[in-house]
Amino acid sequence: MSNVNTNFIPANSEDWKTELRQIKVSTAMVEGAALCIDIVSNKTTGDLDLMGPTNTLGADFQGILAEPVASTDDDYATAGKLKLVHVPMNEAAKAFFTVGEGTFTTDNVGAAVQFGSTSIDLDVGSLGLGARITDYISATRGKCSFCIPNTLTA
Repeated sequence: MSNVNTNFIPANSEDWKTELRQIKVSTAMVEGAALCIDIVSNKTTGDLDLMGPTNTLGADFQGILAEPVASTDDDYATAGKLKLVHVPMNEAAKAFFTVGEGTFTTDNVGAAVQFGSTSIDLDVGSLGLGARITDYISATRGKCSFCIPNTLTA
């Protein structure tokens, strides 16, 4: 399934696989959104949810949603529903991203930054533990990886 928007898109297909993954119930999500492990009351639920600003409290990046989840879907309120997700297979997996906030230049390459509040972009002006910028394409587009070691500080 191809991503029809400018959200996150796998950049090197050989380092990604597409598989069915369990998605959080009754949560609308757009194609290309970054997903993390859903945690409720310090416990994992087995579902994937929209990525927060950083990899925190075990809610680590898990993949990129490959199809939208809409409130009009037949299975929208179904617990355990499965949707296609692009899952990185190794640390070399890169994705195209869109800049959410901040001024993006070649100086940002190598920086660890946070996800935008909508989970579909990166805030390149905010250091964080969401993704590492690997390539500059334009003032609004680049490539990133999601391998953020636990020992890394922003």
